[in-house]
Amino acid sequence: MTTPIGKYKLIKLIASGGMAEVYLAKQAGAAGFEKMVCLKRILPHLARDKQFVDMFLNEARLAAQLDHPNIVQIFDLGEANGNYFIAMEFIDGPNLRTVAKRALEMGELLPIAEVARIIAQAAGGLHYAHELADPNTGQVLGLVHRDISPDNILVHKNGSVKVVDFGIAKAAGSTGATRTGTLKGKVAYMPPEQLRGEPLDRRVDVFALGVVTYEMLGGHRPWEGNSEVALIGQIMTTDPQPLGELRPDAPPELLGIVERCLAKDREERYQSAHELQSDLESVMVQMGQSVTNARIAEFVRYYTPVEQDGSATTGIEEADLSSLGEQVFGSTGAAPALVGPAAQAPEVQPPPAHRESSGTLMMEEGPPPEPKRGAWKYAVAAFLLVALLGGGGFWAWKTQQEEAQVVVPVERVAVEKPPPPPPPPPEPKKEPPPPAEAPKPKPKKLARAPKKEPEPPKVEIKPPPPAPAVTVIVKEAEKPKPPPPPPPPVVTAKGELQFRVRPWAKVEVDGQEVGATPLDKPLMLPAGPHDIRLFNPDMNKEFKSRVIIPPNGIEILKHTFSE
Repeated sequence: MTTPIGKYKLIKLIASGGMAEVYLAKQAGAAGFEKMVCLKRILPHLARDKQFVDMFLNEARLAAQLDHPNIVQIFDLGEANGNYFIAMEFIDGPNLRTVAKRALEMGELLPIAEVARIIAQAAGGLHYAHELADPNTGQVLGLVHRDISPDNILVHKNGSVKVVDFGIAKAAGSTGATRTGTLKGKVAYMPPEQLRGEPLDRRVDVFALGVVTYEMLGGHRPWEGNSEVALIGQIMTTDPQPLGELRPDAPPELLGIVERCLAKDREERYQSAHELQSDLESVMVQMGQSVTNARIAEFVRYYTPVEQDGSATTGIEEADLSSLGEQVFGSTGAAPALVGPAAQAPEVQPPPAHRESSGTLMMEEGPPPEPKRGAWKYAVAAFLLVALLGGGGFWAWKTQQEEAQVVVPVERVAVEKPPPPPPPPPEPKKEPPPPAEAPKPKPKKLARAPKKEPEPPKVEIKPPPPAPAVTVIVKEAEKPKPPPPPPPPVVTAKGELQFRVRPWAKVEVDGQEVGATPLDKPLMLPAGPHDIRLFNPDMNKEFKSRVIIPPNGIEILKHTFSE
């Protein structure tokens, strides 16, 4: 990864599939100019396949024509040292799959307004691609993505939405026809006509957007199976569980939009992504929700995992790189392969180990000076021991002292001196006193029967050594009781919720009434989503909404009750 490709310096491998690799790279320019990009490169063994190279270049030429704020942008197409590559926009943010997984871990369902806004933006990008025309003839190319899924819809940290991976996109007049009997894309998001192998049009992407919307709001896909064959059978023959049962808080109009997108007959679906986008935006207006890019950015921050190790980063999270790798590959079956701090082995080493050198043990650090000080004491002791024990005892002591100088502190060596000299013999003499108690019964038993000598060991076994062990265990078990109870959980950050309601309304937050507008004092709520109900008894009307309170910030809910 140190060898650059053209003017691009490779930083790390994001993902690797069966046909290509994706790198995070820097584009270098004059006067210190640098730009972060994603570089998609054909694998070396495929770069020699002319047919594959032509397909790769055709994909790049097709995707390079797409210039829309909701579609990932292609910057460059080139070849360097036999490496064919595409340089594309780097999206610093997660995909919808990552967002949905995070919400599941938190035990939450994604807020309706934010999901509707994200899908509407994705529909806008797809409509642009569907309407793309040949710049020379002005004829609509009939471009179809064919692989829309949560993996291929990214949400930037600035709140913008990007559709990525037009790698298997196909224009109506493209020469690279799909072979009969092959499926390109993800089966769970394919409409019946795609599964039957029929000619495809833009309504394929409308169906897939409906599946993504259902999954984001309901928490799971509309059709699920243990295998692709079972899944295909479900999509072809059964209707999904009504989304209203999973999200009773969703507006009926939104439920109708999702149901229309999932129609098995393409004639009953939205005939364009633009129609879908318009209806989604109308529903948000009816809900009284104004979902800006800033609000989507807050949504992304809330549902993006945050590392707690406090380690310094380059500003590019590995979670984002992983999801981006999945996006760029789509149908290639790429598996993310992160290369970074998380993949490196820790450099922390255990305490310095001993090294063998000519039959002696040596420490790598500190201890040598201390044994030198103690050596004088050992020398004095050596003379005394030589006088008492003789030459043989001296040599035995000397070998033991050499080991002690390196491995054991001076004080421990002084304690270990008594064992080698004559002191050990007196120690076994001291051992007889305990068995002295046992011999007392022996003579009595010998007088009766000398065969009963094995009984003393039984007597020795009977004293309950396990009893003290049990008592010790009991004491150890009692030790955990004294520690005080754990400290109370840390209170989460709060934010302020303000209301702009006309003419007025009673306010309920998460099922509890908090007063009527205008409120007497600021309403402070824990950061995160909350269900709000506004009720005007004079007009007998109510309004429900879910808001996300930013930490230490302010969220404003506006609504007007009309006659």
